Amino acid sequence: MRFDTIIKNGTILDGISAEPRSADVGISGKEIKAIGNLSSARARQIISADHKFVCPGFIDIQNHSDSYFTLFEIPAMPSLTSQGVTTIAVGQCGTSLAPLPNIEAIKSVQKWHSLAGANLNWLTFGEYFDSLGRYPLGVNVTSLIGHSTLRRGLVGDKVRPATPEEIGIMSKLLSDGLSSGAAGMSLGLAYAHEADSTIEEMTEAAEVVAKHRKLLSIHLRSEGVHVVESVNEAIDLAESAKVSLKISHFKVRGEKNWPKLEIVLDRIDRAYQRGVDVFFDVYPYTTSWTVLYTYLPKWAYEGGRSAILENLQDSAARRKILAYLKDQEQKTIADIMIATSPTNPALVGKTLRQIAANQDVGVEEALLNMIAATNAQVVVFDRNISEESLPALLGHPLSLVASDGAGYDFVYSPSHGLVHPRCFGAFPKFLGLVRDKKVKISWSEAVKKITSRPAEKLRVGKRGRLAVGNFADIVVFDPRDIGSRATYESPYQESDGIDYVLINGKLVFWKTLTGETAGEVLKV
Repeated sequence: MRFDTIIKNGTILDGISAEPRSADVGISGKEIKAIGNLSSARARQIISADHKFVCPGFIDIQNHSDSYFTLFEIPAMPSLTSQGVTTIAVGQCGTSLAPLPNIEAIKSVQKWHSLAGANLNWLTFGEYFDSLGRYPLGVNVTSLIGHSTLRRGLVGDKVRPATPEEIGIMSKLLSDGLSSGAAGMSLGLAYAHEADSTIEEMTEAAEVVAKHRKLLSIHLRSEGVHVVESVNEAIDLAESAKVSLKISHFKVRGEKNWPKLEIVLDRIDRAYQRGVDVFFDVYPYTTSWTVLYTYLPKWAYEGGRSAILENLQDSAARRKILAYLKDQEQKTIADIMIATSPTNPALVGKTLRQIAANQDVGVEEALLNMIAATNAQVVVFDRNISEESLPALLGHPLSLVASDGAGYDFVYSPSHGLVHPRCFGAFPKFLGLVRDKKVKISWSEAVKKITSRPAEKLRVGKRGRLAVGNFADIVVFDPRDIGSRATYESPYQESDGIDYVLINGKLVFWKTLTGETAGEVLKV
C-alpha cells in the first residue's frame, strides 16, 4: 500500500472509542484511507507520533472570527491552527455576516469591531458562503445565522417588537439561509437589538430551525443576577420548538451570583433528562471578554449605540445609570481591564480603577466616560467567574469546550488591542488541565468534547472522528507538554505540545506554521 502521508506509532484517540489504542494512520488526498498496522506501507511523507496522541482536529463550536472580522483580515487564522483547531462555527451570539435584509443589518458587528473600510459583496447567505470560499482559509468554516442581523435589517434601531409581517420575512430569510448550508441560528439576548424580541418572534424562528433539524445557540439574556430566569427562558424555548439547544459560553458572572450555578445546572440536567436536547459550551478561563455597554441597565442600551450615547448625555438618565452601577459589585467593576479601544489605544491594558484615578472620578463614572469616549465601542476583560466552578463545568457530561475567541496572527496590532488568550490557547489549556487532573475526566472523554460531539451537533459530516473514509483533519499532540503560554498581558503566544496539524490531508502545522491554508467552507 502507498499513501500520501502515514502517521506512525501514535496513540489513537479517535473521538469514538472509550479507550486509546496504538495504530498508524494512512492518508491519501483529503481522506483517511487506513488505520492499523501500516509498517509495510510506504508514503511520500512519514510523521512519527511516538509517545504522542493522534486525534481528530479540534472543532471550535463557539467562534467569533466573523464578528471580529479577522475571518477576512487574517483568513489563515494562525492562532487557531497552531492550537489544533481545524473547524470553526461562527455566526454566534445573534450576529452573523449574512443574510442581510439591507446594509444596516451588518451594523450588528459594530459592538465588537469597526466596519471602517469593510467591503461586502453579498446579501444572501449563499452569496456569503460563495464569497468566503474564495479566501485562503486556514481552517474549515461553517456559520450560524444571527437573529440580531435579521432583526436589525428590518426593525433597525427602533425599540419595539417585530411586526407579524417582519417576523414572516425573518422566517423566510432564515429558512433560505438554512437551506443554503447554515448550521443553525444564534440569539444574543443580552445585546441591544434583541432585548425586545418577543417569545412569539423567538419561537417562530426556533421552529424554523427545528424544521431544518439544525442548531439553536443562545447567548443568555443574563449571566448574572437573572441567570436562573434566563436559563429557564432558553430551555422553555427549546422545549416548545423541539430544537437542539446550545447555551453559549455558559457561566455565572459575579461573586454574589456564584451560588446560583448549582440551581441552573440542575435545571439543565432535569431538562435533558426529560428529553430536551440541551448542552452548553465552556471556555477554560475565569475572565470574560465582554462588550462594555452590557454592564448598563437594559433600558439604557435599548435602541443601540445612538440611544446609549443619548442616555449618557442626559443628566437625569446618567444619574439613574450611575445609581444602578453603584448597586453592582464595585470591586468587579473597578478591576475591569480595557482590551480594545479603537478610538483611544492608549487606554488598552488599563483598569477602570486606574482610569478613574487618572480622571479623579469614581469607577462607575469612569465606566460611563469610557463608553462615551469610544462611541460605545469598547471590549473589556473582567475576571468574574468562579475558579472553583470551572473544573466542574469543563468536566460536566453536557459541556463542550470552545474558545469563544477569534483567529489572529502572532503580531500585536493596535487595531486589535489585547485579545483574550483563549484565541491562542483555549484547547491546549483545557487539555493541560485534564493532564494535571484538575479536570477529572479521561483523555478519551476530553477529546470527544472538542471533536466528535461538536461535529455531531453541527452536523459537519465525516469530521470529528478518526475513521476510514473521513476527512483527514488530524492533530498530533504531546500530552506531557500540552498547554498554553498566552496571557492577558501577552496573548500572542504559540501553545506548547501541538506537534502536527493536518486539515483536509494537508500539513498546516509542523512545530510551527507551514504556510499551507487548507480550510474549506462547510455547508451543512
